[in-house]
Amino acid sequence: MVTIMQLVDLPEDVMNRFGLEFLHEVRSCIFQKDIPKMTISGRIIGPFKSGSKVELPNWVIEVLLKEQIIEIDSQNEYESSRNLQNIHRAEERHPHKMQAIPPLLYQALCRKIARLQNDKTILDKRRYDEIERTQQMLPFLVQTRLSKILRIAKSGALQDMRNEMTLEERWLGEQLTSLLSDWRKELLE
Repeated sequence: MVTIMQLVDLPEDVMNRFGLEFLHEVRSCIFQKDIPKMTISGRIIGPFKSGSKVELPNWVIEVLLKEQIIEIDSQNEYESSRNLQNIHRAEERHPHKMQAIPPLLYQALCRKIARLQNDKTILDKRRYDEIERTQQMLPFLVQTRLSKILRIAKSGALQDMRNEMTLEERWLGEQLTSLLSDWRKELLE
């Protein structure tokens, strides 16, 4: 007798995988100081002058942010409090429409909060306020998006809405769509 093994992605494993994708995503950043040279993964890059715009992976950006050497280019700083507020407002204005948000937004927000909380020794009042605003807004955004994902999964419109979702939302939508489809099939057969 052959036993069939079914492998299932656990949410924790999926989130870890998306976290790795975020760390390898490349974004533009701007150097705030002159830097002669840097070695990244065995490769020497630089020198960089203050104001130089460079594309680097997020794992490098996180180290340079901690050292206050760079800032993320405002066009790529989708985890900023201002951007999060804009997304939240758009979600509230259109309760039945899934707004397009960056695919790695949740990962960026979680990493940003963790980074800011880990370095509270140099934080000023504005940073504390930013952490607090982000932490307060994130659950509202997640709840609003979750309602929409449930509606999309129930309607079977996931494929049409994939581009508007984060990676985590796509995974959840796929899981819900499959579960609902199997459930309907079992009830109606």
